[in-house]
Amino acid sequence: MTDAEADRFLRRISPSAGSTVLDVGCGIGSFSRQLFRWGYDVSGLDISPAAIAIAIAIAQRKGTQERLRYGVHDFDGGVIPTVLRPGSLDLIVCRNVLPFLDHQRFLADARRWLRPGGQLYVLVRVWPERGGEPDERPWQRGFTEEQVQHLQNGWAEQERCWLGRHTALFLTSERRRTE
Repeated sequence: MTDAEADRFLRRISPSAGSTVLDVGCGIGSFSRQLFRWGYDVSGLDISPAAIAIAIAIAQRKGTQERLRYGVHDFDGGVIPTVLRPGSLDLIVCRNVLPFLDHQRFLADARRWLRPGGQLYVLVRVWPERGGEPDERPWQRGFTEEQVQHLQNGWAEQERCWLGRHTALFLTSERRRTE
């Protein structure tokens, strides 16, 4: 995470005691640990058992496994884990992972998992045109500008900022109506 990304993130999203966060595609848990340091209760899920084993070992060594939990999950086909109950999350972060997922399905699931007023933070590389991703670097998958615009549809609030070749989206679910 760059200083610019951290600054934008913290200006738009501020931790509060008891906030629950899902780190999608957490890898070895670097960003999950940062979220924990900022005061969140974090669950990190990734498709790689090897990456999760490293994340768990680090959490155990640091004694943070009570509020920093990890698990293996395939967002495109796995059975939904119990941590992802409808209306159970305050924040979902998805950094450089969304282009590797069935993003329409994931966005629909994310809306369901968030509490009213909950937020989805997406960081994604933007390519100038469809097919602009380099074949020799498949890990740099991204979206076109048109696709990024489409990702913002259906959210009560949307905010976007550029971070070099990446864009950050802050998407907020609808708030519960009070009568």
